[in-house]
Amino acid sequence: MRKPKLLELDIVRGVAILAVLLIHGTATPRVELPLGSRSHTLYFAINNLSYFPVQAFVLLSGLVLFYSYYDDWNVRRVPGFYRKRLQYILIPYIIWSCFYYLFDQWLNPQTNVRFSLSEFAGLLPWAEAGYHLYFMSLIMQFYALFPILVTLARWRPLGRYLWLFGVVVQIGYFVYGQLAESPVPHSDRLFVSYFALFCIGGSIGMNYERVVQWLGRNVWWVTAATVAAGFVFLLLSLQAQYGMRFESWEFELLFHGYPVLVAISLMWVGRHLLANAPRWAKALSSLGAASFGIYFMHPALLGYYGMHAAVAPGQSGYHLAVWGGILLIAIVPWAVVSRLKRIKASWLLFGK
Repeated sequence: MRKPKLLELDIVRGVAILAVLLIHGTATPRVELPLGSRSHTLYFAINNLSYFPVQAFVLLSGLVLFYSYYDDWNVRRVPGFYRKRLQYILIPYIIWSCFYYLFDQWLNPQTNVRFSLSEFAGLLPWAEAGYHLYFMSLIMQFYALFPILVTLARWRPLGRYLWLFGVVVQIGYFVYGQLAESPVPHSDRLFVSYFALFCIGGSIGMNYERVVQWLGRNVWWVTAATVAAGFVFLLLSLQAQYGMRFESWEFELLFHGYPVLVAISLMWVGRHLLANAPRWAKALSSLGAASFGIYFMHPALLGYYGMHAAVAPGQSGYHLAVWGGILLIAIVPWAVVSRLKRIKASWLLFGK
């Protein structure tokens, strides 16, 4: 039996993709403005506080997969599960990887555009054809792992404490990384680096109504904890710019704990908007529904905009140029994806 769609999750996705755009749109001023200036502090704060979408999308993936499949899961569903992911995730990923492989060459005036099949194929496993595509490598690992994990979670003790299992595994991997003589290759895009988030999402998905009821009773302290975690993360990150030591375990805890709190808080916000602010809910839901396409499309627009509309720091119009770029990468992809998704074959570019 198919479960009802969780409409509030599209609102969470809408906010998360806005955070992605803010991260990329403020990345340049965060680097090129003078450290300690008010403008730098503002852009640094916006950029740093927006560092939750990758973790939130991983958590949402675990939530939706376990919500949709757990209750009636059996091994006969494995082929259909993989077919959908190959069709709606892998194919768009390959198409957009090819696009960025050529586009980034074209954008560089000192490079002659060429296509090497062996070089392109070598970029695909770790999503190195575009700086933003690493998320695809990460999420496809979770899709590959999911049938095994959900089968194991049918064993009641593991299913009940899936979130704890994820936390323990990720802590173990973190400790291993600290003790290893050399860094683990591609560590930032290995599933185990985000395993706790996927499992926390899975635990929420298996117990969604109970979690929502608990959240309704505890929303104020959850929101307060979210704000506090974000503030501490920002404060330590700012102090690190001046040489203060930011311990790796502190960064790891805040880098993953803050997004979990944001995602849970946004679930309550989404339900609240659906019930009390339908216009805002409709706009954010539309943005969330288009988020996969916006994610794929916006770096090309931002790169082209940066090449032709950049304003040097200190010149008049600098801040206008920065925010103009952010509006551009939000509005244009949103409009394009929303219109093209009416076409049947749009799944080739934007999934489903």
